[in-house]
Amino acid sequence: MKIAVYAISKNESQFVERFCKSAVDADLIVIADTGSTDNTVELAKEHGAVVYDICISPWRFDKARDACLSLLPRDIDICISLDLDEVLEPGWRQEIERVWRDETTRMRYKFDWGSGISFYAEKIHSRHGYHWHHPCHESLRPDPRLTEIWSHSDMLLVTHHPDPTKSRSQYLDLLKVAVKEDKDCPRNAFYYARELTYYGHHKEGIEALNRYLALPDAVWTTERCYAMRLLGKCYEELGDERAVKWYRMAVAECPETREPWMDLAMYAYRKSLWAECYGAAISALNITDKQINYTMDPMVWTERPYDLASIAAYRLGFKDQAIEFCKKALEFAPTDNRLLSNLELMNE
Repeated sequence: MKIAVYAISKNESQFVERFCKSAVDADLIVIADTGSTDNTVELAKEHGAVVYDICISPWRFDKARDACLSLLPRDIDICISLDLDEVLEPGWRQEIERVWRDETTRMRYKFDWGSGISFYAEKIHSRHGYHWHHPCHESLRPDPRLTEIWSHSDMLLVTHHPDPTKSRSQYLDLLKVAVKEDKDCPRNAFYYARELTYYGHHKEGIEALNRYLALPDAVWTTERCYAMRLLGKCYEELGDERAVKWYRMAVAECPETREPWMDLAMYAYRKSLWAECYGAAISALNITDKQINYTMDPMVWTERPYDLASIAAYRLGFKDQAIEFCKKALEFAPTDNRLLSNLELMNE
């Protein structure tokens, strides 16, 4: 099998060497550069990539990735789409060759996004029959004439090492275009609504989140739960008591995940609703299955639920439970001065 790695770039000099070295086992590395003014192109060529200059105007990610994909030779069997700040993990090629079958058209594999978040990605595909869709948060689409046949790996194949200073200011405008182009797509609708909340546009976010929830195809309960959690946060930021309604609805939508319980516990903590805070924190702690998807919040798997359970228990007069939960929290954060002070107070 011939495997090609392909990517788009613009001013990625800090990443390009690491990227190319991680993909060295590929038969071909193709980078479509979209106007770098640093030495990205020179470094990419130096480390074995074939680099083309492309122009996409007005800018959108799907057209850029399609342009790059079109540059791959027709005899390539397997294509791996990456960003320059992503890295292929050692053993990636052997794993692809192990699970890929003659009839396979696409592969699902484990992806480490960073910040403690991992999920399954789907950007390894056959050379023919695919194109990219959506101007932002783009995804692969099969040609209607193609019957997709999937292979699956639980091995971590790609990790993300982003530049935290990199601006995402263009995303909001691109997502607005995406919603206009595909009004019934829940994926676009949710990402656009979420982006509005990132920028503190709470009223617009509420409208967009409700629009998402009303879409007929918005049926993924985990994402719907995330939307309801964001509605709670938007209303809370606006000082609107409807926040608690949405936090409770998020719990009802996806009670088997920790995130909505923890949002409810935090809200109850801020409002001194100690019984609800305690119950929500305990409910979160009773969940031990960490989901592998992009909605997972790493903070709910730290000391935080134990901390909230401890504080609420103390406020309710459950001193022994408060001490035990505080000790559990300290197992995660043994040098946290606030937790240490809390434990000292509780032991008085």
